[in-house]
Amino acid sequence: MKVVTGLIALVLICVAAPCWAQPSVGIFTTIPFEFAVNDRTLPAGEYATREIVAGVYEMVNTNGDLRAFSFVDPVDVNQAQQAKLVFRKYGDKYFLAEVWNPLRMAVLAFPKCRKERELVTSRLVSAIRVDRVVILAQVR
Repeated sequence: MKVVTGLIALVLICVAAPCWAQPSVGIFTTIPFEFAVNDRTLPAGEYATREIVAGVYEMVNTNGDLRAFSFVDPVDVNQAQQAKLVFRKYGDKYFLAEVWNPLRMAVLAFPKCRKERELVTSRLVSAIRVDRVVILAQVR
């Protein structure tokens, strides 16, 4: 019985060790406007974004009480030299479009959420042009 318990403990340590070893490195920036990520609207403030599992990013404010998750697709590999976030802007509405992650040397695209797709197809914004807003960030 002690051998089985010891083996189970060893397996748990081996499985959990990579989690302990992973640094909490992310991309940090101050976003001066309200924005949406995957149909979740977040207020202006200081945020960190990081990949939590392959293909899934988390955007969390520095207090840790507001967060949003989204799938991402790498669109440009070996292009991200500087950390930055890119937003699509329709009038006064902002939607996270890309994260330039120099740790992965990739530009990661966020899909258009339901709110953004509805906004694009509505007649209210058909005359509004889409702007790209770039916010520089830091890797910490």
